[in-house]
Amino acid sequence: MQPTSRKRRISTCVPCYTRKQKYPCNHCTRRRRPEECIFGSNPGDVAAPSRTAALSSLGEIPARQLDIVDAPSGAPRPCGRGSSTASAPAAAVGNNKPIDSLSTTLAQSFGYFDGSPHNTMALLREWDLHDEVGKADVTTKPASPDILAVVKRDLARIPHRQILDFLVQYFVRELNWMKQIVHSRVFLSHYQHQWTVELPLSVEHIEFTTLVLRICSYTAQFLPSPSYTVDTIHGLSLSEIRDTCDNVGSSLAKACLALDWKGSLVRVQHHLFASLKSSCEGRTDQFWEGVACASQAAQKAGIHTDIDGSGDGGIDELEKEMRRRTFCTLYMLDSHLSRQLDRLPFLPDDSICNMLPRVRLGPNLGDMDPDNSAPEIFTERLMQLHLGRFWRRYAPIRNLEYDPTHGEQRYERFCAEYLPLLAPSMALKPDSKWDKHVPKLALQRELLHIAILDSICWSFRPLLLLKPRQIANMPPYKRVLLQSQREKLALAALKELEAVTALHSMLGGSHTRFAAIIFNTFEAAVTLLSVCSHPDFSTDQVGGFDEILGLKVPKPTRQKALLAVEKALGRLQMLSGVSEMAASGASVIVQLYIKATRESVSPDSALCSDSTNTYTSWPNATSTFLGSNDELGPWGLLEPSNPEWMAEVLSAMTSNADPFAEAHLRPQLDLSMP
Repeated sequence: MQPTSRKRRISTCVPCYTRKQKYPCNHCTRRRRPEECIFGSNPGDVAAPSRTAALSSLGEIPARQLDIVDAPSGAPRPCGRGSSTASAPAAAVGNNKPIDSLSTTLAQSFGYFDGSPHNTMALLREWDLHDEVGKADVTTKPASPDILAVVKRDLARIPHRQILDFLVQYFVRELNWMKQIVHSRVFLSHYQHQWTVELPLSVEHIEFTTLVLRICSYTAQFLPSPSYTVDTIHGLSLSEIRDTCDNVGSSLAKACLALDWKGSLVRVQHHLFASLKSSCEGRTDQFWEGVACASQAAQKAGIHTDIDGSGDGGIDELEKEMRRRTFCTLYMLDSHLSRQLDRLPFLPDDSICNMLPRVRLGPNLGDMDPDNSAPEIFTERLMQLHLGRFWRRYAPIRNLEYDPTHGEQRYERFCAEYLPLLAPSMALKPDSKWDKHVPKLALQRELLHIAILDSICWSFRPLLLLKPRQIANMPPYKRVLLQSQREKLALAALKELEAVTALHSMLGGSHTRFAAIIFNTFEAAVTLLSVCSHPDFSTDQVGGFDEILGLKVPKPTRQKALLAVEKALGRLQMLSGVSEMAASGASVIVQLYIKATRESVSPDSALCSDSTNTYTSWPNATSTFLGSNDELGPWGLLEPSNPEWMAEVLSAMTSNADPFAEAHLRPQLDLSMP
């Protein structure tokens, strides 16, 4: 009898076997994932289960690994353990971790953060209770059949891949520079990998699918655009794409929360994109609530702590950097919204100290950048982060009367401490040599300048709320400071509107839902009109220069301010066709403009000319101003044909002392889509 060939039984995962390591291998042990050291069986020993058998056993699979085999052909197919593609980089979405028992039992029941080295959970690790409880939890907690049915139903509703491909490409090319929540190259790598992986489906891949859908929903808010003027993608309307991506993404997000309480970096990211979508829809209140949800998700997933040493759970340096950058963006948005909306921030002031980016991921410019000094695309986010940190430290004391002395000290400290931190490419007097080589650098610079000028307006704005009695009780030197700061406030608002106009023009000058353009246009216009209505504001200054943030600029006048407000109002009226925020803001600006200019209008100038001639001198002005002039086309930049027409209207109408003049002048907003 011939001896039968004996082959050594494979008892390790593929990486272990190829490296001839024992089970569990050092690789899996170091990552604290010995259970992922999978035993490989001989193909002839066990027959592969059929699709029907796999479906029938869905309810018995642990919640962390879902064998959903009926995923549609159009949906991303995630990889499972043992797949040949399962070892692709995971920096954008986080590593695939098994359900941690302390996360699902103690952390949920007692609210512990299981990554803390100081709480009671850290003591339990010292008693070696962590692993034993974990085994019981992982093996006894199956996925709910109802949740699995919801996930399968949602995956079948995902738009076709061609639609998702287009939206993802448009997002990376045109939109990601705005917030930098994901790194473009890393995200694209995972997106492409998501279409090539094999079953079974894990929670991490459902979470990543949620991220893709919410990015697509956010991207669809910016379409049509000057570069894509139709309202369909591969035959599907943009409104239907928005609704589908939004609804399916929200449903999958709830399923992921039920399957994995702790979450990961991807959960923080898709919460942020959901909040940004609300911002584009003109719901800043929901934007603020979304930042709160992302802050909570970041703490549950441990994103708020920098991970070093042996307890890193196998996270590579690239993913650590992605965690830092995402948390920086979250901190910046939290600081920005709390300042603009006068709310308390969700994240503590010092939570960012150890989470600043450490790895340079800048563009490779070769010989053009021998000293590696070119700015990377995250530079603007860092400058915004430092801006938020500064105003957290030196914010005005709440509920106290404005003190001009303290306001001047804040301004001088800002010029001395923050402005020197600006990178040369981001300075108020920028070095623009890299603009042609670093995509979107000029756009990011304008966005940063808008934020800087808006913060100066925010610092000085309380002086507009002072009552005449309060000003009269101030010593003379404070009244002088107050007058100087009022002019600085007007200059900051004027420069902010100039920066918004420049950014809007660089984006094509067309319809957009970009909240930075709409929100800051409204805020700066309200500030300017409030300054103009003050009796001490200069009216007839001609010539001369003033200084704001080290920039020498012409002195502000009421005429310049009102002209800037008219242009801002024209922009809001233009955007009101696609943005409810712009529509409501424009309506308020019209009313405020009437009140602010009524006292400064000379009745004699209006009475000396016939009112009929006044109206007929601009026959097409009203239709142009309200955006109903068809000659502009759907993406034309709207500007009044006669910049002086609004002052003429106000002079003619307010001089008659008609109690209904305000109601007559108020335009009816055309909210129809262009």
